[in-house]
Amino acid sequence: MAAHHKKIENVLKLEPQARYDYFIRKVTDFEVVWGLFDNGWATAESGKITAVPFWPEEDFATLCANAEWKGFIAKSIELNDFLMRWLPGMQSDGKICQVFSTPAEQGVLVPPEDLLGAIKQELDQYE
Repeated sequence: MAAHHKKIENVLKLEPQARYDYFIRKVTDFEVVWGLFDNGWATAESGKITAVPFWPEEDFATLCANAEWKGFIAKSIELNDFLMRWLPGMQSDGKICQVFSTPAEQGVLVPPEDLLGAIKQELDQYE
């Protein structure tokens, strides 16, 4: 358990871009993306744009279930569904992805089409 705690601690110390890269690798490895849910998916406002937060692992999402997301629980999204439905839907709705927030930082804001491209590029390396 201590190793797991240490891993979480070390990943949270990464710079936002390094956490983004970690996110891409992990979601393609495990074929799952995590969000926060409570009678609807968690969102945040970034200027006039609605951002939807995503994490690579359940533990990281759970750590962010506080403040405005208190009471939310981590919920998985199957990667294929995320790529085929979520990201295109977010793009058409004019929303942005908030990738790998921490309790201290908002994460990287990425247009859905860019996140889709990055994940597909990583998946191509597996074939």
